[in-house]
Amino acid sequence: VGNGQWESSGGTPGDLLISSGEALVQHGSPSEDVFLPFTPVTGNLYYGIDFTVNDPGGPIPGTDNEYFAHFKDSGFSYSARIDIVPPTGAGDFSVGIASDESTADAVWATDLSYGTTYRAIVRYDQDNNIAELWIDATAETDTSILGEDRTDPGDAVVSFALRQSDSNLNEGILVDNLKVSQTFNDATLGI
Repeated sequence: VGNGQWESSGGTPGDLLISSGEALVQHGSPSEDVFLPFTPVTGNLYYGIDFTVNDPGGPIPGTDNEYFAHFKDSGFSYSARIDIVPPTGAGDFSVGIASDESTADAVWATDLSYGTTYRAIVRYDQDNNIAELWIDATAETDTSILGEDRTDPGDAVVSFALRQSDSNLNEGILVDNLKVSQTFNDATLGI
C-alpha cells in the first residue's frame, strides 16, 4: 500500500491496490490484509472512513458477506467490523456492523447506492465490547445502529485494518480518508 506505516497481516503482500489515491479492497482473488498500528488507548475508540462500493453488475446477494474494515488487537482478534450486505429493499446494498463477530449483528435500515461515497463512523467501546455505526452523520445524536453487546471486556485495540476475502459477489470497495480518534467529532473528518 502507498503508506509506509501500513503492515501486511495476511495473504499475498502487494495484493492490496491503490486506485487514484484510494485503497481498493477487492473481495475475490486479491488476498492481502493490512493494518495500521497506533498507540493504544482505553475506553471508546472511533474510526471514520469514506467508502464507495463499485457496481459489480447487480445488487449484493446471498448471505456470505465479508467485512472489509475493522479494529484489531495485538493478535488475531477483530472488533467493530463493517461489511457490505444485501439491500433491505430495492437498493444496491446496505452495510452491517459486528461488535466482536465476523457476521453483522445489525444492518443499516436504508439502502445505499453503488458509485456514491459515504462516510462511515464506527465506535468501539473496549470496556463493554460493543460497536456502533453511523453513515453520513454530522453529530453523535444522529441515527446509528448498535452491534450486539458481547462479553466484557472487549478487545484491547492496537490497530485499524482492511481485509480482502471471498464473498458471494466479490465486490470492490474504495476506501479513503481514514481517521482513528477517541471522539466522534474527530472521526467525522478524515485526513
